[in-house]
Amino acid sequence: MKSRLLIACALLLGSGCRHTTPQPQAQPIAFVAEGGTVYREEANGRRAVLALDSSAAPAGTAIVPRQWTPAQGSTFSVAATRFRRVVPSPRMDWVAFETAGTHELVGVVPAAGGALKVLDFYFDSSADSLRWAPSGRYLTAFYMPPSGTAEVRVYDAALGTRIK
Repeated sequence: MKSRLLIACALLLGSGCRHTTPQPQAQPIAFVAEGGTVYREEANGRRAVLALDSSAAPAGTAIVPRQWTPAQGSTFSVAATRFRRVVPSPRMDWVAFETAGTHELVGVVPAAGGALKVLDFYFDSSADSLRWAPSGRYLTAFYMPPSGTAEVRVYDAALGTRIK
């Protein structure tokens, strides 16, 4: 009996067979704008992370502001009617968004939920696209202001500020 066990072990070791622990597979995550709400979708369900209307949003959902005050004494109506763009960062830790409405608002919210950061306000225009840097910290918006001279704007998502 011992000789059969030794032969079986020798065959397994000789064949290059090694026991490995299966690595956990990353669960796919998607962010979907449906109506006035952005949802995080995973295999175990969906959860609201951002909404336009506080009265219809589940508890704990970040709410897009109805007004934005870039500087003291200047307040603008946002009146967002829908999400124009929703773009997750490469590491899936932030979600960038742009609203459509009276004026466009660009911001970020943590992908796991939390307080949103307004990055910019587009008066009578919108971003042509939102793109993340590979690191997932910086967001670029290609923007066409009413003047007609195209701009590239760069934001630091972690700080919630425009840097260019």
